Amino acid sequence: MVKSMNKRSYYVTKDKKKKETTLLELDKLDGYNVNPKVKEKDGIQVSKIVFVNPDFSEKIIRKKIDYKIKYLLEQLKIINDGDSDGEDQLKRDLMAAEKLRIQIINNYVKYLGHTYESLTLNKLGIIIKELRYRLYIIDERKRNEYYRNTQESKRGR
Repeated sequence: MVKSMNKRSYYVTKDKKKKETTLLELDKLDGYNVNPKVKEKDGIQVSKIVFVNPDFSEKIIRKKIDYKIKYLLEQLKIINDGDSDGEDQLKRDLMAAEKLRIQIINNYVKYLGHTYESLTLNKLGIIIKELRYRLYIIDERKRNEYYRNTQESKRGR
């Protein structure tokens, strides 16, 4: 059942009791805010969703974080150390991992449990270390190659 609160705000509820009115003030609700990106042509346009149930918001955030960590692990498997494209991809993945770490610390801490938060941050720390190590290996290979090229060019008669 969709009820109108004012001209532009609605909330959706499912009750067995009919003809019951509940007023909610959206500005005062404390929960996890989501701004949907998908726009349907013939559907209702939604600009903001607030998940008030802490268990539900925790599940959504966990799913979101697990998806991003799984993506980063897949990228670690795919990337070859010798490619210049691999170096660019490593840099992008490193920035994404550090961004996710900051998001967890700043935004998601109040919704997640302490154990899940610490385990996830440890996982991200390992991923970040591995990405930095691979970037270091690529940089060392470039330095060695440059050093060899300069040594060969210095040889005289």
